[in-house]
Amino acid sequence: MPPVWSFGIVQARELEDAGREVFEELCDLVSKATGVRFRPTIPTSYRSLAGGIERKDVGLAWLPPLPTIDLESRRLTTVLAIPARNGTTSYHSALIVRRGGPRSIGDLRGRRAVWVQRDSAAGYLVPRMHLAAHGIDVLRYFSRELFVHSHPGVVDAIVNGEADVGATYCHVDATNRVVRGAWLDDDRRNVRPIEVLATFGPIPNDALVGSNELPATARSSLTRWLLDPSPRARELFTRLLGSGDFRVPSLEHYAP
Repeated sequence: MPPVWSFGIVQARELEDAGREVFEELCDLVSKATGVRFRPTIPTSYRSLAGGIERKDVGLAWLPPLPTIDLESRRLTTVLAIPARNGTTSYHSALIVRRGGPRSIGDLRGRRAVWVQRDSAAGYLVPRMHLAAHGIDVLRYFSRELFVHSHPGVVDAIVNGEADVGATYCHVDATNRVVRGAWLDDDRRNVRPIEVLATFGPIPNDALVGSNELPATARSSLTRWLLDPSPRARELFTRLLGSGDFRVPSLEHYAP
């Protein structure tokens, strides 16, 4: 076992805004909670982060659902906890356009698309799966495809006119009304000139996963700590991951 394990979070605007020192402090708290030393690592893609787990360099990682399912099915990782946001452990994907732009999915042919990255569930995979399921050739439908590696970046690209349509996360209520998204403020007001063409979901939340190379006692300690973190740890997780409220997933969490 390495004397120091990596804690991996993929490079994103949220991480840049918080600063590396915040991530380093969080690694110190994780180390104290588990008795295993962790240091921050910030790969540029989820594929690279998953590769670090396979090489036994990364002991703890924040991953979206599809890489999480893949690694767990190969018995390389264990889901330790999932963050809850707005009291839920799932979310949706939204296809968004600039206000006054395309009015339907049929209007998107030949337009410029912006995505988060190829491993992002809400920001790439799920909306493309839905488009393909409706007979759209997603490999040829758009005139240009841009990857910006963050959900706020997708919104910016739409607002700034760099793209005509994009995909990002959102939360919807029981009536399918969007109540949270990268273009809304904390009071659910639409502060950017964005309109929603369609939503897809539900999608299970991302997860904090531990390498199965870590001692079982360390993984158990970390899960117990995540369920009742210190106020400072909760604050740091919220700044980095958008939530400091963690839950143990049900056996059906990834069924969708």
